[in-house]
Amino acid sequence: MSKIVETIQRIDLNDGQPLRSLALNMTVSQMVDYHADYFFTWVLGIVDVQKLIVEINKEDILRANYVQQLKLRRTLKKLSQSKIYVAIENVDSSAQTYDRLRKFLPHTDYLKFNINAFNKSSPHWIDITLAQWKRKCVRWNVVTMAGKIEKPTQEVLVGQLHIGLR
Repeated sequence: MSKIVETIQRIDLNDGQPLRSLALNMTVSQMVDYHADYFFTWVLGIVDVQKLIVEINKEDILRANYVQQLKLRRTLKKLSQSKIYVAIENVDSSAQTYDRLRKFLPHTDYLKFNINAFNKSSPHWIDITLAQWKRKCVRWNVVTMAGKIEKPTQEVLVGQLHIGLR
């Protein structure tokens, strides 16, 4: 977390305007560290931000052991009761990913999909389509986001699914 602290301290807030949003990429280890509560309090106290978002990579969550995942769910629950938003990024199209992330969704605000995970080809099978993910996210009021959009066809797909955050 020391690199994040250094970076935040370098943010120029001299214009007096609050930041619209600040996204922090964090690991599961950082999130479950006993210093995390203090860290989030410090960030909210030092930075005038309208929306603080903590981004966690899906792979890091899936690699975490049972105890880390349990602690992470507790941390996410606490964050959801504050004004800190949680995003899980690099979500793909596998049913296994959905099954393993499902327990985190009640305390998640955003799912950020890598649009390339939804490119259908003969060796790549899509278990859960982006539309199916979107329907599942409605259940927990999770906002879907699409990233790494590089082709017009991907832009059309995201538009058809009414995914506004890209």
